Amino acid sequence: MSHARHRMSCLALAIAAALGLSACTSTTPASKAKPSSAATDSSTSAKGNSAPALFKQLQRSGATAKSVRIKGSITNGATAAAAAVTVKIDIAGDLAGKNNIALVDDGTGVMELLTVGGKTYIKADTAYWTKNGTAAIAKVAAGKYILVPAASAANMSDSTVGKLLTQIYASAAGQLSTKVVTTEVNGVPAYLLATKANDSKLYVSADGQARLLRVEGSKGQLSAWDFTEWNAVPLASAPAADQLTTLPSK
Repeated sequence: MSHARHRMSCLALAIAAALGLSACTSTTPASKAKPSSAATDSSTSAKGNSAPALFKQLQRSGATAKSVRIKGSITNGATAAAAAVTVKIDIAGDLAGKNNIALVDDGTGVMELLTVGGKTYIKADTAYWTKNGTAAIAKVAAGKYILVPAASAANMSDSTVGKLLTQIYASAAGQLSTKVVTTEVNGVPAYLLATKANDSKLYVSADGQARLLRVEGSKGQLSAWDFTEWNAVPLASAPAADQLTTLPSK
């Protein structure tokens, strides 16, 4: 593999790893993690719906769903060597991981990972390739799709909506508080399930379908993610021939 191709693969894998949730905990101050609509965060319990029962319904609804869109941000805390970085994500596709589009914006450039027809492609803008590659790479690759080698693509499955949902459920399992609160997310009636440590929250639709509407946190990486377009994400198409290119060998 050439230096440029190796750089591309490592970069894509790093982004895929950043999208994975090692824990359903997070992020930013509570004011930033609040739903955009006014949430009635009262102490009223959801009658007839215990936290374990709602969580089981949530898992079942996720297991039977076909597709979903996840949009939000990931904030990595500041370290001695680097300032805090917020990465915006917008991932939509089927839960099987066969048809997905993942958009990642780190504030200095935008990258897209497209999986369709058994293949994965990467596309990024000039700023992204200039920062993470070279000016020569940016000149050739900006705005074009590049086929990701199969071996590298196989390691990017954590960036699919199905894997992210699985990780969220696994992180919350056994950690939920017994308290259930009635609230709203973007005007949609919901139940709020919080972890015992109150460092992550799951908002579940109160319409009987128990769809995941939002995940929030207060520590770690995850900021706030909204879940929409359940079973309604349109299929992505493979890039046309004139949208494809290859990276320069050096």
